[in-house]
Amino acid sequence: MFIIFGTRGLKHEIKESAVLANACPNCNDGSLINKLYRRWFTLFFIPVIPLDVVDRFYECDRCKSAYNETIKTILGKSQQEQDVAQEQARYIYAKALIAAMTHMSVIDGDFAAEEEREILDAIEKFENIKTELSSIMNIVKVDMNKDNYVFNLLNEARTDLSSEALMNILAQAAVVLLADGKIEKEEEDLMKEYLIACGLPKEMYSTIIDKLKTKEVEEVESI
Repeated sequence: MFIIFGTRGLKHEIKESAVLANACPNCNDGSLINKLYRRWFTLFFIPVIPLDVVDRFYECDRCKSAYNETIKTILGKSQQEQDVAQEQARYIYAKALIAAMTHMSVIDGDFAAEEEREILDAIEKFENIKTELSSIMNIVKVDMNKDNYVFNLLNEARTDLSSEALMNILAQAAVVLLADGKIEKEEEDLMKEYLIACGLPKEMYSTIIDKLKTKEVEEVESI
């Protein structure tokens, strides 16, 4: 008899934490729920033993935007300061997203037209910085991760964004991989390197793939 075991990350609501009612900066109406990602030991793919906590964050119950726990401090500031913080988070998110998507597309040596279309569609969603994002795409197309360019952008995102936002970035990068119909071994290995660069355990790879399967990837800015 074969025994199949491993680890995976699961999202849980923190019941004892107060809900921030109608506080979501993105949709304005949603309430922010305190959640965490915890690693679990799995047996036959069933989580049986809780392990370490990967990260804590807030998630909107309406639009599903995800925020670093520092959002509680930001919400106590003026509306102008909140808007600046939200815009900065969106900027960091967009740069890391386009860099990761492009790097994933070229890692196998074949920048497919379907993959480029996915990236261009993503760029269109960030109206004010399309020119800069197009420049990032072209840099990575030519130089890939020269001087750790892509990993530096992911490290910047790691500092300012929630774990949920980081996994949304990587899940959207994985969407690019599936644009040509399959995920190659070098692409899977790169995704796990991205997870480590983001301060997340490589076992969270299965959580990212689950996001793709259940279409949970959020295309919204996340602090």
